[in-house]
Amino acid sequence: MKLRITCIWMLALALFATAVWAGPVFGAEADEGAADDVAALQAEISADIGKLRQAVEAELADMSLTSADVASRLEELEALEGTASEDMAAWEYTDPQRERHVQLLAEVGLVWSAYGAVLQGQTSRGTAPVSEDARTEILQAGSASMDIDAADALRRDVAKASRELELQAFYLQTKLNRLRLDLAETARLRKEIQEAAAGGPSLILPYTHALEFENARLNVVLSWRQVGLTWAVFEENVATIRRLQRRLEGALEGGLSFPEAVLSADLDRLQARIDALGLEMEAARVEMDAAGAALVQARVALGSADVTPLTAASSYYLACSARVNFWEYKTVLIEDEIRFLREARQIWRDRYRIFHGQASGEEIWAFRNTAQARSRELQRQLDGIRTMEADILRRIEATQSQMGQLEDAKGRTFQNMAQVLEVQRRVIPEVLTRYASLIPEQSFLVQRLHAEASDEIGALRIAEKVGSFSRATVMGFLNTELWKGEDYSVTVGKLCVALLVFISSFFLSSLGSRWLKRRMLRRFKAGATAANATQRIVFYILWFAFVLVALQIVNIPLTAFAFLGGAMAVAIGFGAQNLFSNLICGFIIIFSRPFKVADIISVDGVTGTVEDIGSRSTRIKTWESFDVILPNRYLLENRVTNWTGSDMKKRETLTVGVAYSSDTRKVEELLVKAMKDHSKVLKDPSPFVLLENFGDSSLEFGLYFWVDLKQASGVKVASDIRHHIAALFRSEGIEIPYPQRDVRLIR
Repeated sequence: MKLRITCIWMLALALFATAVWAGPVFGAEADEGAADDVAALQAEISADIGKLRQAVEAELADMSLTSADVASRLEELEALEGTASEDMAAWEYTDPQRERHVQLLAEVGLVWSAYGAVLQGQTSRGTAPVSEDARTEILQAGSASMDIDAADALRRDVAKASRELELQAFYLQTKLNRLRLDLAETARLRKEIQEAAAGGPSLILPYTHALEFENARLNVVLSWRQVGLTWAVFEENVATIRRLQRRLEGALEGGLSFPEAVLSADLDRLQARIDALGLEMEAARVEMDAAGAALVQARVALGSADVTPLTAASSYYLACSARVNFWEYKTVLIEDEIRFLREARQIWRDRYRIFHGQASGEEIWAFRNTAQARSRELQRQLDGIRTMEADILRRIEATQSQMGQLEDAKGRTFQNMAQVLEVQRRVIPEVLTRYASLIPEQSFLVQRLHAEASDEIGALRIAEKVGSFSRATVMGFLNTELWKGEDYSVTVGKLCVALLVFISSFFLSSLGSRWLKRRMLRRFKAGATAANATQRIVFYILWFAFVLVALQIVNIPLTAFAFLGGAMAVAIGFGAQNLFSNLICGFIIIFSRPFKVADIISVDGVTGTVEDIGSRSTRIKTWESFDVILPNRYLLENRVTNWTGSDMKKRETLTVGVAYSSDTRKVEELLVKAMKDHSKVLKDPSPFVLLENFGDSSLEFGLYFWVDLKQASGVKVASDIRHHIAALFRSEGIEIPYPQRDVRLIR
């Protein structure tokens, strides 16, 4: 039985590993039929459960399974275990029969106890149906415009949930197979009991047989409960997948966007990672050179001797060789990751060109064919990583075997082999695990490029047929004159261009201002607050300039909008006075700098970290991770406490009460020790203790210490000190009393 269970779990782990390694590679191509696959899988398992439900209910129809029944049966089994020796002597059991009977008593008791725990500690989980309001919200969220990054993230979520669903389906099928075996065993034992009662062949061990029958029925109960709980989790995951699919479908129907800002952000993110990997590569090469030099010295020290008999010299040579191998693996990994990131940058550019129709038909065909070949290449590389993982595991096992054969566990040879084992183990988390996330992510991008190129090829075939016919019609429509003035005229084409410039001005202004912000942060080392303020000012200036360009394109003079001046003045005077007040206050805060980004402030009972100082409002993240938006005028008109304005030191206070019988000087000494023992309590200013009050039930001491908020949390340090005080008081016999009150009754 144990061997069979072990094999099942090994198979489950193997399937899980396959899903983790290979799932993301093909997840991008499975979007179309994912909904049908989920529905088919759910229907198949639901049918299996329905077939077994009647058999389980019929088997357990006469079996009471309340908590009281469980407790009563456990008491009976305890009594049977107490009289087991006398009972088996009266039944004239042999030694093997005695052993089997005692084992069954223990197994039945354990199963009853397990079911009792289920009744007390577990509640059935149900799949909450998606309400109409929630479904409408999901569809509305999906139908809104979504950029391509968000769509890719949704596809990844669907693929991940689908892999989890496959694993849950395998686990459910395993539980159902176990339930079938339990039902078959129960039916067999019941049949033997019924035949013996009807005058058939009598049972050899009737009492033991009854325990076997009871144990089989209890296994049916537990298996059925596990099936129910697992099925509830399965249905919840199905509902999650369907919600994600509906959102993705709604997004595709609403139309994806791929602005240049998204492309720039993705390219900048990838380039930043490339730059970081370049530094990591330099450090890895230094380590590899040092390891190579140590290996040469070890080889010289070893001389002509062989490494087979483990000695101090040969084991040191193996340790140096293992380090060289590790850094070779690490440098190859970093080179591959840099190459993947550069390839990803090109993929994003190609996707952008396909999305905006900038690529020719020949280029799109080349994108598709290259992506298809690259996908197969990545799969082969993934297979190679699996082989490498198996080889590393074999090396680890061989090293552990060699260490087990060494007699001196503290000698130099053993220490060198321990270094070999440590380096070999580092390969898995620092190399293979990074490959495990790197290759599937790259495969996902390649598959998306392949899918988008394939879709565009189909659209190109249709566009080529209608392009020549529609070109003349479109040009005639664009040249249609809408209105004209004394020295200008507006056509449909000019108006469309102006509208496009006006709309794109938001994106272009955002790109320009963010570029300037990055330039200020990286090259000029400006502060975050000043950079944010400059970004907003430049954004408004660029946006206004683009609006002027749009008006110039349609040849509309600014004098045409002179009548709007009076209306704007009235709007500013009445409706927009709060807005302009907050804008002015925002600039005052930015330039006077009573606080800056990352400072900890308190205002009107709200305490948190300043996340952003905007032109109209300031955003504060509280300790509960809530964002509080405060108007800038409110911050200037109310008292603001800046906890980290001049420095990051904060004084913390604790109050401790001890019994009146305690030695106050000893208590003071222990409290000072508790504070000074903590590494995060500052030595300057020095912590101190005061006997502050003679309380109703205790002597009250106040503890005062300072903490650098850059290094530690005052709340966490205070908690550690309380734990330390409790331990010191316990060891010294000092009592922290409960509240006491003397009551005198006067007759």
